[in-house]
Amino acid sequence: MPAELEMLAERAAELARVAGDRTEGHRAARVAERLAARRFLISVAGEFKRGKSTLINALLGEAILPMGVLPLTAVATELTYGDGGVTVDYLDGRRQPVNASALADYVTEERNPGNERGIARVEVLGRWPLLEAGVVLVDTPGVGSVHAHNTEAARAALLDADGAVLVMSADAPISAQERELLAVLADRQAPTFFVLNKVDHLRPEEVDEVRRFVEQVVCDELGRKPQLFVLSARAALDRALGSATESGAVAVDGFDRFVAELERFVREDLVEVRLAVARHELWRLGRSLRDALALERAALDLDTETFAGAVREFGRAAAEHRRAFDDDRTLLARDVARLSGRVGARLAAFAREAAATHEREIREVAATAPRHGLGEQLRRAIEEAVRGEFDRFRVAEAARAEDEWTALAAAFRSRTQARVDGVRSIAGELFDVSLPPVALPAMAEEREQFFYLFLHVSSFPAPFTGVLSRLLLPSSVARGRASRWAVRELAREFDKHAGRIRWDLTQRLDTVRRRFEAAMRDELDAAVDGIAEATARADALRRAAAETRDRHAAVASDQAAVADALMELGES
Repeated sequence: MPAELEMLAERAAELARVAGDRTEGHRAARVAERLAARRFLISVAGEFKRGKSTLINALLGEAILPMGVLPLTAVATELTYGDGGVTVDYLDGRRQPVNASALADYVTEERNPGNERGIARVEVLGRWPLLEAGVVLVDTPGVGSVHAHNTEAARAALLDADGAVLVMSADAPISAQERELLAVLADRQAPTFFVLNKVDHLRPEEVDEVRRFVEQVVCDELGRKPQLFVLSARAALDRALGSATESGAVAVDGFDRFVAELERFVREDLVEVRLAVARHELWRLGRSLRDALALERAALDLDTETFAGAVREFGRAAAEHRRAFDDDRTLLARDVARLSGRVGARLAAFAREAAATHEREIREVAATAPRHGLGEQLRRAIEEAVRGEFDRFRVAEAARAEDEWTALAAAFRSRTQARVDGVRSIAGELFDVSLPPVALPAMAEEREQFFYLFLHVSSFPAPFTGVLSRLLLPSSVARGRASRWAVRELAREFDKHAGRIRWDLTQRLDTVRRRFEAAMRDELDAAVDGIAEATARADALRRAAAETRDRHAAVASDQAAVADALMELGES
């Protein structure tokens, strides 16, 4: 195994050397660095405020990373086995040791807003047994916060990683952003540990419900059932620091199982996984470089007039595909608005019918329950009725709404795939080069579960219980008033919850639509910009001296040979 690691490190270093300032060269340099240093980067990723920093602190058994109630981590922080100390790498190439107590000044949004200090990386060293075999834990900024640069930094860290821990939160599981992270992980085929954090925020029956939902979503995205670790990072850290509180067996046992599996992975699987991840990453870089070189070479072979015409025609075609994409977005927004309206109408009808269904049993409670505590029994009966009906409705309606959204997303994905294929096809025709179709990543098939948790029925207001307590004369009158009051409350509770879910649905649909559109726009832009970059390189070479072109041809030949060799890695 060490021999193959050395071979892959050499291949990565060779690609970095020959690719130079290309994107593929920079990525290959990072792979070579990790392989040569026997470092295995595991990014701890997820949406903001999922408890990623707290989880890492719990794994290490001490409060190393800053934690807080606001979106906090702004710069990726690497935790590595070593003699101790904190080192800051700057974007301008400087490297500076800093005091561990000042870590928050460099890695948090509050003290380094927008990364105004220009930090490239922060490395924290310590003698933590979990990391002794070469594992590096990377605390990434959260995706989806109000700070867009945090999302960009988190995705960059994930693309550089060999593995991942995806941290989700039991009180708001699986956001659209986290589905995008799942798609990235599926595309990279990196080993991933799935953590459902903050289970101490839920009742036991809710934990089981959320666990099943998250397992199903991850299975749908990755094509396999995940091993999901259900835990409370805060409770685990409190225990490690000697300030444990009552958090429930699930929260503690889940963390212990997670640690045991992580340790087993490091002990038994780490080397083989490191090899597989490196092979796949180098294969992807080779494929990207090969396409770019083929296009540049073909463009250089065209005469000046044909080349200029091809560039103009490609610009027009690309602009037309982008305009068509904007038209597709308009149609999707219209279709999603209609979907929201249909679900809203079904919710309103359900609330009316469900309230009418339970009127009789509420009246029976009002007529037969003991006078003492009648208000509480009516409250409980209404809550059970609302909870039970919405639980049943949610299961069926969530599947129905999700299926409708999936159909809309699939159609939009198909149209975007056609735009990307069209861009590559027209470039191939204009520059006389073969550019095979490239399938859009799995994030294009993103789905959204609209009702993942029951919205708790709030307690009755004081006036209701107060009125009941004052109804001391005669019993039939008091019970009659209680019955009428309870029936009105039943209808209000159903209507209130239907309204909340209707609003929540509208917001979720709008959010997932916009993120989905942005992901598809990125794919189309990448196709267009990649081709434009290759033709710009070709144009610069056409204007260069013959000697410069000859040097480039020699370099391109070396790059193509390396790219082809890396492609063979993926086929072996």
